[in-house]
Amino acid sequence: MKKIFLLFLTPFLFSACASVQEAENFANCTYALRGVEISDYNVNSLSFNVYLGITNLNRRDAAAIKKFEGEMFMEDVKVADVSFENVRIEPGATKNQKVYLTVPMDVFSSKLLGLVSMGSATVNYHLTGTAYFETPLGDVPIPVDIGRYGSTN
Repeated sequence: MKKIFLLFLTPFLFSACASVQEAENFANCTYALRGVEISDYNVNSLSFNVYLGITNLNRRDAAAIKKFEGEMFMEDVKVADVSFENVRIEPGATKNQKVYLTVPMDVFSSKLLGLVSMGSATVNYHLTGTAYFETPLGDVPIPVDIGRYGSTN
């Protein structure tokens, strides 16, 4: 009886291992904060284009990010929530995902507002969140924590 049970269980175990490997392949990406630039401003808010570089290190399978949810910080001050959906990165490719943020003026200190509005290279940017990858097993959450630290010169 045990042998029959093991005989029926073996194909399930092999397919489960293959699905786990497939899920790991989809989540094999690196992230970089490529740039932050002011796109618009008014008395109440500043708007930014944030460019997030996503590289799929897998040479065989595309990565499909179903959604990303996170937070953007400037000089350790939370300035905005960040989200985007449905991004596909081909095998071995890099995609620069553009995210549009609007930040209320009251979030900025006078010093940070001056540095950001001048496009200063000394501003420290930090993005943290979770990318959800589509896999045959369902959505797999992968934590993302990246930053771009300004020069101190």
